[in-house]
Amino acid sequence: MLNSHFRLIGNSQWFLLLAASGLMALVLGADLPSWPKIFGVLNNAAHAPVFGVLALIVLRLLSARRWLVAARSTDYGIAFLITVGVGGAVEFVQSFIGRDASWGDLGTDALGAGCALGLAAAFDWRVWRVKTRSTGRVLMAAAGLLCGLWALYPVGEATVAYVDRAAKFPVLAQFASPFDLYFLSSRTAHLSLEPLPYSWSQPDDRESMRIDFAADLWPGVSHDEPPADWRGFSTLALDLTNPQETPLSLTVRVHDVDYVHRYEDRFNRSFRLAPLSRGVIRIPVRDIAHGPIGRELDLARIAGLAVFENSRKDLVGRYFYLTRIWLE
Repeated sequence: MLNSHFRLIGNSQWFLLLAASGLMALVLGADLPSWPKIFGVLNNAAHAPVFGVLALIVLRLLSARRWLVAARSTDYGIAFLITVGVGGAVEFVQSFIGRDASWGDLGTDALGAGCALGLAAAFDWRVWRVKTRSTGRVLMAAAGLLCGLWALYPVGEATVAYVDRAAKFPVLAQFASPFDLYFLSSRTAHLSLEPLPYSWSQPDDRESMRIDFAADLWPGVSHDEPPADWRGFSTLALDLTNPQETPLSLTVRVHDVDYVHRYEDRFNRSFRLAPLSRGVIRIPVRDIAHGPIGRELDLARIAGLAVFENSRKDLVGRYFYLTRIWLE
């Protein structure tokens, strides 16, 4: 009977090792697309439950040394360190198979392990001495929940940003809350929020985005995921301000999900923004649809919008304001 007991332990350990290997293969092999943005967020957040389960497997393997008796308190710390170490190894391996190693992913791994182990310790009464049992269990449960909420925060942030974007449509961009920046980015300019200078402000203005050029090559701002369906609208409008004494040569670019990253496969329109001026630029949506050469842009599947300076000379240090983008 004793031999069969040991055999059971051995079989269960092999099963747990196989499950752990499967989880690591899943992390290394599965990868959601990075667009729409929510897919990338979910891809990163998935590290938390995967490494939470891995941490519990490691804990179970450690406790199996004592004939399946509940884990000691030291085993929880060891399980956490082993799990984070495996996470670090996974990130290292990813750097050699064409995927990016990420400190952020490693942090999510640690949060997932902390959540699972904290909650497990809170319900493992053998870990606690009688005098500290209640306090310790509450603290571990709180720590576990905090780790879980921290790991899931990006998913919650993305959900709120998507709901906020949908609620404001047909406004594509305005700057009344931090979520208005969620889908906006720039590699060539510094983006900040501030009121328009007094000379150009209006009573109903909210904050505007100030776009400070940090490069001479196409500095501007991109809306990486505007609401996709522009059918039924006639005009794209942009409220822009040039507070400097030199004119700006700006280009508005729009592309759809079929865009193949060629200039002729998107809509492009350039215009001059006069010095010391504020104005609304209006572009007919039908012109946007006919922007690509050889096909029509799909107005039901718009995938990106950008505004950038195109003169490519002496641009660093200059700036302009974007107050709002909307459809009419």
